[in-house]
Amino acid sequence: MRINFLFILFFANSLYAQNLVPNGNFEDYYNCIRVVDGPYYPVFNSLKNWITPTMASPDYDNKCYPDADSLCHVPQNIFGYQFPKSGDGYIDIDCFSLNPLNYREYIEVELLSSLLQDKKYCIKFYISLSDSSDLATDDIGVYFSDTLIYSPTISHLPFTPQIINLQGNYLADKVNWVLMSWEYIAKGGEKYITIGNFFDDDNTNIIHVTGGSNSYIKEAIYYIDDVSVTLIEDSLPPAKSDNIFIPDAFSPNGDLENDILYVYSNNIKEMDFCIYNRWGERVFESREVNKGWDGRYKNELCHTGVFVYWLRAMLKDGKEVVKKGNVTLVR
Repeated sequence: MRINFLFILFFANSLYAQNLVPNGNFEDYYNCIRVVDGPYYPVFNSLKNWITPTMASPDYDNKCYPDADSLCHVPQNIFGYQFPKSGDGYIDIDCFSLNPLNYREYIEVELLSSLLQDKKYCIKFYISLSDSSDLATDDIGVYFSDTLIYSPTISHLPFTPQIINLQGNYLADKVNWVLMSWEYIAKGGEKYITIGNFFDDDNTNIIHVTGGSNSYIKEAIYYIDDVSVTLIEDSLPPAKSDNIFIPDAFSPNGDLENDILYVYSNNIKEMDFCIYNRWGERVFESREVNKGWDGRYKNELCHTGVFVYWLRAMLKDGKEVVKKGNVTLVR
């Protein structure tokens, strides 16, 4: 029995996925100096690996600041009271502000290695709304790029994030750390990750929340901790001759395993993938391999059951493939 246990322990450790985000828990810094005069928060520059891609500055909060009244102290700082999800430090970024208009803050980091084409990755971090915030938004996104992003502005970045929080899922929790997690199939070559709100004021969804500062600024400021990007090693059955695989079951329950139903293939040029419920209603449609179904219909969770999929795909060699079958949603 001991031998079996040790084997299982060794095997589990060998499958542990490396976090491609350096300093993803925000624990490594160059110095820890309290800010007294001048701009409020130049201390973000003391954080290792991470940068800001615009002229707007996010803030680095850490227990290391010697005085409890430090602007960037932990757990008490100028924006509220919050302990880190882990360790001693975290980041705060302004994701919406009514003054100045379209003001946005972002954090950006170079990954330890580029993402591999057609490989599936798990992206996650924890987020908490600051006590001082009068507003909350659902427009938090993640943008992958193969080159470093920089824009000499304090406004929103003109990029469309590959990953974005579900619309209507307003991040308004000021007490707890909320897990944000997605699965992403890489195009290949993505080297940098940028986190923030990529929409301007007119296209950002906001709600008013209680307990804010009631200032004229009206902001949505979020703490962020424990950012990770890890490769998901899929144990999929061998692909058929057309190199297309569609699972016959998935479990969108937030455990980061089979949460999203994808069409798996590196041989598709164009496609139309549809999911229907037992009443014949189309509950999902995608024309992109990287866009899968999260088990929702009209922003509502679908119950456990059997659904029908239909796929028409144009392969890279010009051949057209049509597939249909059943998929079971398990909660």
